[in-house]
This record gives sequence, C-alpha cells and structure tokens, in this order.
Amino acid sequence: MKILIYVLLVALGMLGGWFIFGSSERHSHESHSQSVAQEYTCSMHPQIRTQDASAKCPLCGMDLIPVASEDGDSQDDDSFTMSAAAVALSNVEILTAKKSEPQKMLRLYGSIQANELKKHSQTAHIAGRIEKLFVNFEGEQVKKGQILANIYSPELLVAQTEFLEALKQKQPVITEAAKERLRFLKITENQISELERTGRANPYINVFADANGIVIAKKMERGEYVETGAVLFDLADLSSVWAMFNAYESDLPYLKIGDLIGYTVNSLPGSVFTGRVEFISPVVETGSRTAKVRMETANKNLKLKPGMLANALIHNAKISEETIILPKTAVLWTGERSVVYVAKKLENSALNFSLREILLGPALGDSVVVISGISEGESIVASGVFAIDASAQLAGKKSMMNLPPQQGDAMNAITKLAVAAICTTAFACNDEHKAHQQPVAQEKAATVQTQDASVQKIALSVQGACEMCKMKIESTAKSIDGVKSAEWNLSAKILNVEFVPEKTSPSAISKAIAAVGYDTEMDKASDAVYNALPGCCKYRK
Repeated sequence: MKILIYVLLVALGMLGGWFIFGSSERHSHESHSQSVAQEYTCSMHPQIRTQDASAKCPLCGMDLIPVASEDGDSQDDDSFTMSAAAVALSNVEILTAKKSEPQKMLRLYGSIQANELKKHSQTAHIAGRIEKLFVNFEGEQVKKGQILANIYSPELLVAQTEFLEALKQKQPVITEAAKERLRFLKITENQISELERTGRANPYINVFADANGIVIAKKMERGEYVETGAVLFDLADLSSVWAMFNAYESDLPYLKIGDLIGYTVNSLPGSVFTGRVEFISPVVETGSRTAKVRMETANKNLKLKPGMLANALIHNAKISEETIILPKTAVLWTGERSVVYVAKKLENSALNFSLREILLGPALGDSVVVISGISEGESIVASGVFAIDASAQLAGKKSMMNLPPQQGDAMNAITKLAVAAICTTAFACNDEHKAHQQPVAQEKAATVQTQDASVQKIALSVQGACEMCKMKIESTAKSIDGVKSAEWNLSAKILNVEFVPEKTSPSAISKAIAAVGYDTEMDKASDAVYNALPGCCKYRK
C-alpha cells in the first residue's frame, strides 16, 4: 500500500513539473520565435505585410523592405531599431564621420587671347595721303623701326619750307621754332640734318613701327587720306598671351590670385602649359553665371595663338581647413532642409536609427561639406538611406516627409512671418473678409452639398507654384469667417474648401485669395500684389 502511495506521489510530481516547466518553456519558445520573425512591407503600400524576404509587392512589384522593430531598446521616441538581418537585407552601409580637407576637382573652359597689355596701335603722326604700304595683310610679323607706310603730306612740305627760310634769314629764334615744329611731326634729327645739308624740302615721310608685334588689324588702304592720329595698324606682341577661363560662381571660392594652374589646348594634344592666376573678375555674368579668370603664359615659340580653345583641370582645389565630409548618398534633401540618419549599435547587434538635421556647405563632386549637425566619430548611414527613411515612416517615427518645425526650422518661421505680413498688407484677415459676405446669384465654381445642411464644399481652381503658396492659400482661406477647412493640391491646383453659406460664399473666398496674389478661376490677382510675391511663388509664365 505504501509503495502504491509513493508511486502516485511521484507521478503527481512529474505531472505538475511538466505543467509548470513545460508550459513556461513552450511559452518562451513561442515568444522567441515571435521576436526572431521579421516582417516585410512595401514602402508604397504599407498595408502589405509578409515574413517572406524574397517576396514582391503584389500591387506595384517593388522589393519589400524590413519593418522597423519597436522593442523599446532606445528611450528616444523619435528613433527606431532594426535587426542586423534587416539592415543587411536593406543594403544599408554605415560610415564613421571623420574630418578631412575639403578638396574639389575643378574643370575650367576658356580660350587663348592676346595680352591686352602688349597691344599697340600704330598711328599716323601727320596728315596726308598714303602713297605706299609696306605691310599688306593681317598676321604679318613687324619689328620695331620697320617702315610700315609712306605718306605724302602738304603739311610737312610747309613745315620744311619754313625751316629752310629761317636758315636763310639766319634768325636763331625762328630757326629753332621751325625745327621744333619738325620734331613735333616726328621728323628725326638725322632727317633734319639732311634737310639742312641739302636745302631741299621733301613732302614724303615714312611711318616706322613703334613696337614689335603681329598685325592683328589693318585699318587703312593705299591712296586713302588720313588725319593726324588716325590708326593705321593694330599690333599685338604674342611673346606672352592670356588664357581666359570661365569659372562658375560655385567654383569661385576654390580659386585665388597666385594659383599655379596647368591647362591644355585642343590643337596641341600632349602639351601642358602653365600660368598663375593674375585676375578674377569681381562681376559674375548674369547670362552664363560665370566670372572671368585670367592667367598669363610665356609664348616664345608662338605655339599659342589667340582664339585657341583651352581646358584647365584643377585636382586638389581647397576651400577651408579640415571639416566633416559626407557622400551625397547619405543626405536627404527636403527642399528647405537637409537630414541624415545617425546609427547606434545595440548589444544584440541591432542598430538604432535617429533622424538628424544638418547644415551643408559647398558640394565637392560626389561629396558635400557638413558645416554643423554632426560630430566626428558618429556613425552615419552612407547608403540605403531611403530604405531607412521608409522604415521610419512605417514605424510612425520622424522622417524626411514629416519633420516637424519644432526642430528649429528657421525657413519655416520666416515663411510664416512673410505670410502674416502679406495677409496684413493685402487685407486678407478676418475683419476684412466680412466685406465679402454678400450673396452671389450664380457661382462659377462647383459646390457640393454635404451631409450637414449648414456646410457646403467648393472645389476652386487656384494657381500657385510651391509649398509656400500652399501655406498662404490655405491660411488665407481658413482666416475667412465661415470657412471650416481648406486644403490646396499643388499638382492639381485645386482648393477644396468647406464653408458655411450663411457666413461666406465662393465669391468671397475667391476674392480673398486673389487679394494675396493668386489667380483663381473667378478672379485675377493684381499685378502689384503678384509682383510682390517671392521668386519661388511666381506661377505666371
């Protein structure tokens, strides 16, 4: 009997242990399976959920992305966690922010031009008729002292005659005055001595080159009459030339006076010429958005010819000291702001992601300078950032699409102030809209009766160009007494308004919106108000 009792007690103990420990182990196994299982969804259709990582969205055929975990590993409500497997399937790459010298490769395009400082205009120093030309075509090489032309000059004949008469009369004062007049006409001392020796006046005079150079323009022909100071030839000394390049305004911070730059010309492949930057234009041309950059290059063999196309390539142009540089693939642009995702590794190899707003500097090709918002050593998502942002949206966290203005959006605050100012100046506030409450017999816009007999809907066509327009149009409509709601669609250019007919009308809504600068299908904004809109809001073509 005792043995039977012992057996029953042992059996009851084993059964109780199975219920206690077996149930707990089964529950733990199920809980573990649920925690390990990863769900996937479509970034365009978040209602699609599956645990098959290789599946496609049945609606659009896109690859599915992992659903972010909400296991509460982070105390930050704006952050979310993804498992290591989910991060790997999303092709996410993480980099550590480091400081480096911002360097940029610049490519400049331009042409070879004559050195303006070595141009010379050869003029006629006496009036007369051109009897002979010793230089007959452009491009001819001229040396200083070379005869360029022969001129017949009645004025010269008179001056020489006066000098010879003064010599005959032996009057030193008059003779010296006549000799000075000949010098003024560019008669040399040797020619004056020859005239004094022979006593014969010569009305013909040669024009000698004042400088070395190439004839780049021929201004006169044989037989033409010229006045004193008339230009006969334009000469240019091409022993040194200018390389003039066009630099975009975004590249100007990387260029400075004194930089040594190498360039090539299309007609001389393999030859590299160098020059130092001597001048950067202080004016940017409005059409091309470029400024002139000038370099001087020695051209002893005259290989470089004005008009040749030139290309300059600067590999390591620097703008500042070391700073943080990120690849462009790491940055999301929302229009007014730039954001990145900062990653933090957890104990279970999962990654916690949080959105960070940053301030960007100049672009460096495929990279961009970060002015503020990131510290050295932080882990940043370098690629796959759109998948991370889509996961944030699906998890209900902050993302590029729903970034709140509380993060210090200065542009948003400025925009609101601008809207308030426009509302005040254009009489678009509550008190002013009371004047538009008169009934209208027939409205152009389509009006739809709602379930509430006291509220109606109107779909009004309203022109606009940007998100600032959207905010101003909606705020103007909502400021009208009697308007319950207003929503403007940027792509369709349609304003949907719910209003109380007893308090306002579609005509009053249309006039109020036109008063702040936006054309509707019923009213057109005045030119003065429209012209006062910011540049991004200009919608008229």
